[in-house]
Amino acid sequence: MEKSADGATVTAADINGASERYQQTAVNLFFQRMVKAGFVHQSDTPPFRYTVLKRQPNYPLVTEGGSISKMGLGQQYMWNIMRRSPRGFTIAEIAANASTDDVVINVRSAKKYILRLERAGVLKLLTKLDAGQRGQKAHVYVLPGSQNSGPKAPRLHKATLVYDPNSGSVKGDVLTEEDRT
Repeated sequence: MEKSADGATVTAADINGASERYQQTAVNLFFQRMVKAGFVHQSDTPPFRYTVLKRQPNYPLVTEGGSISKMGLGQQYMWNIMRRSPRGFTIAEIAANASTDDVVINVRSAKKYILRLERAGVLKLLTKLDAGQRGQKAHVYVLPGSQNSGPKAPRLHKATLVYDPNSGSVKGDVLTEEDRT
């Protein structure tokens, strides 16, 4: 986006020059996906030049086949509903209200996301309500205004680390990976 800001075309080599050498394959795959998805146009002859057709504020996640990836949309849709629910919400309400024709959020996924956000201090358990069935309670959660950090949904990550219980410290680098569930 930066190299084509004035409408100029770019080559994979232009981008490779701005990144690590070993990233050449990744850059070529990126351009292939962006062409399939219609975000960029590729010239007909080598060296291929690319023109941005659809400027995006955020990096579009595109599958190998060129379709827009739905990864993370469920969490984004749930976050959108949480931000618009000042009186609180239940897990079942989030699952139902955040689902669309393209992205269906099951109760188990909503529960996992909500409980992780609660554990992190983002959501607060407001109250327990009678769910209507004998002996069953529905938990009502709320997103406090101080935790409403913006439109982008908090993402769940898994971490790999080495913990030394003798010193009570983490040794080396912490490696994280986005939780795709």
